[in-house]
Amino acid sequence: MTIDIEETVTTPIRRARRTQARTEFARASMIRAATPMFAEIGFAATRVRDVEIASKVKRGMLVYHFGNKENFWKAVADNIFNQITEQRKMHATLLPDMSKREGVAMIIRFHVRMAAQYPEINRLMAQEARQKSWRIEYLVNEHIKPGSIYLEKYVSKALNLTSREFAHWYYVMLSSSATIFSFEHECLLLFDFDCRQKDVIETHADMLVTMLLGTSPYADQSVTYS
Repeated sequence: MTIDIEETVTTPIRRARRTQARTEFARASMIRAATPMFAEIGFAATRVRDVEIASKVKRGMLVYHFGNKENFWKAVADNIFNQITEQRKMHATLLPDMSKREGVAMIIRFHVRMAAQYPEINRLMAQEARQKSWRIEYLVNEHIKPGSIYLEKYVSKALNLTSREFAHWYYVMLSSSATIFSFEHECLLLFDFDCRQKDVIETHADMLVTMLLGTSPYADQSVTYS
C-alpha cells in the first residue's frame, strides 16, 4: 500500500480551514442577528437563546464562541463601529487638501451618510448613552473618544469654538445627522418617503451643512451606499 504524503499533509490543513470557515460564519451570523436586538431592545432584554435561534446556530454556541454575553456585546459593538472607523480614516486623508470650512462640510456629510448607512448605531447609543454602565464606558473609551478628540481639534480651529461650544456643536451635528434615519419608520408614516434613499440622504446633508455653516459647498461623492 502506498501513502500519498501530500494528501496526508494537506487533509488536516483542509479540515482546519473548513473548521475556521464554519467558526467565522457562526460568529458573523450571531453578530448580525444580535445587532438590531441590542440596538432596539437593549442589552438586558436581549436573550442569548433568542440570538442563537435568530442566527440558526445550536444552543450554547454563543458562549462557546464568545465566552459570555458581555464579550459578545463588545464584539457586536466593535463590528458596528469598526466599519465606520475605517471609512473615517479614509476621509481624514482628504482634509489637508481642503480649506477648513470645506473640511467641516465634508465631516458633516460623512456623519449624515454614516447615520443613513448604519442607523443601528444611533439606536444603540440611545440605549446606552442615557445611563451609566460598563457598556457606555466601553463605547466611549474604545470607539467614540478617539474620533471625537480629532474632531474637536479640527472643528474648533476651523470654526473658532471653545471646548464647551464644541460640545454643543458636536451634539447638534450628531443628532441632526442621525434622527431622521433612526426614526425611519416614523418618517415614512408622517411624510410618505423612504429617508434612506440616496437623494434624501444628500438633501439632508445639504441642509445640515447650510444650517451649521451657512453655506452649501459641493457634495463629496466618495461614499457609496449598499
